[in-house]
Amino acid sequence: MKYILVAFLFLQISYSQNVSIQLKFQNVSDSIPIVVSKSINDNAAYFLYHSDTIFTKNNKAELKFDASNPGYVYFSFSKANPGINVLYEPNETIVLNISKNPDNKYHIHYEGRNSSISLAINVDTIYKYQKFSQKLRPIIFNASKGSEILNIIKREYKLESERLKTFYENGEISKDIYEISKLYLESTLVNNSKSIIEDVFRIEEEYTKTKLPKSEFLDLLNNLMSEFNPFDDKFKNFTTYAFIDNIQSSSRFIAESGLDEKQYNKGLFVNKKLKYNYNYIPIHYQEHLFAFFFINDVLNENDLKQFKKVFPKSPYTKYLEKYLKNKKLPDYKPYAFGYFLNGKFEYNKQVNSIDITSIIKDNFSGKAIFVDLWASYCAPCFQEFSHSQKLFAFLKTNNIEMLYLAIDKDKEITKWLPNIKNNYLEGNHIFTSDKIQESLQKLLNEPDGIYIPRYLLFNSKGELVLPSTKKPSEGQALYDEILSALK
Repeated sequence: MKYILVAFLFLQISYSQNVSIQLKFQNVSDSIPIVVSKSINDNAAYFLYHSDTIFTKNNKAELKFDASNPGYVYFSFSKANPGINVLYEPNETIVLNISKNPDNKYHIHYEGRNSSISLAINVDTIYKYQKFSQKLRPIIFNASKGSEILNIIKREYKLESERLKTFYENGEISKDIYEISKLYLESTLVNNSKSIIEDVFRIEEEYTKTKLPKSEFLDLLNNLMSEFNPFDDKFKNFTTYAFIDNIQSSSRFIAESGLDEKQYNKGLFVNKKLKYNYNYIPIHYQEHLFAFFFINDVLNENDLKQFKKVFPKSPYTKYLEKYLKNKKLPDYKPYAFGYFLNGKFEYNKQVNSIDITSIIKDNFSGKAIFVDLWASYCAPCFQEFSHSQKLFAFLKTNNIEMLYLAIDKDKEITKWLPNIKNNYLEGNHIFTSDKIQESLQKLLNEPDGIYIPRYLLFNSKGELVLPSTKKPSEGQALYDEILSALK
């Protein structure tokens, strides 16, 4: 038994591969949300839950997750930081020190074993649309042949590829990061180049300033996609959003140019909402594209039936079916009040107040209430949900009611019930909308805003006895705190 336990622990250590990306700031407020977009890669779940939200606290924010292969994340622009792209590998800790210069421009210092590539993809012209556009547009307007433009793009690609190789040979980046950085370079460069060329080609006012006929532009776009082929098998496990856009564009360019190219028609893209023929895309990439279209509401339930015939073992199916099921849930309006138990949500009524104290006194007379403030954008809230079952048992034993208050904006109510069901949040629920925040700020004497996740405790008289409790993940420490406050 001793040896089995040792082997089990070894396996856990071997396969638990954590990534930590730490953001450090100077003089920023707490509770600033930072949305993190994950690359799709080979993780089917990212099609349904492809973003997280982290929050600033004490001039820091951290994203932690498990990873078994290299990947890519993007920290969206916020009040605390510019948009930041990060390539990572398993078991890596990345530190981003973010500050603002006197001229109000961001400065980022990167720490970590692959910091060279982090700096490159966030600063260098070839990766940045606006910077590369300033470089490529003059060439487009002055070119007499499409090949002149393509040659410039190929030259830029070659120079950057050589630099990446130098990083690797000098030991500045690992082999895994080197391999993924090459794919990132190619997909990003092609996507930026294509977008810049199309911005000129498809806007008449811009196009008239060029020297090229439209046929030359179409040839240029086709040649770009031929030179940097997004259908290549090397992209099988690097299906980022730039890649998804590239395979769509490539198929569209083939159709527009009238070339007699091979098609892989499996009946997946017959929906009238689709403007273009995507059957030029190889079948294994059609699987990715279908899933992408489906969760963006371009395709429907009938299309999904065909998808399941073509890909009977697709890892995307269970996520697409869950997405479809959640779409069919009944509509609710802000201030809806209901109860969730045993997988079923029972609607109760519409509450009449956006004052937190009035809600408690009007609806939970004579009962102690543990309140969870959350929102659909709050990733830490969802992390705490994983500790809910033990909390439910404790509250039930001690005759304390559970109340979840969703403080999203009104338009986000479509996510309310799916999130309740997907996370098995047993108890009372009210979609109070973000309008309740003024009441919360007044009650908690925090005029600058309320951070979430946040937990409150009211006694049976409707009095706030704990304005900020410990978290569900703290287990017994939270339970002892609650019992002590209700004595």
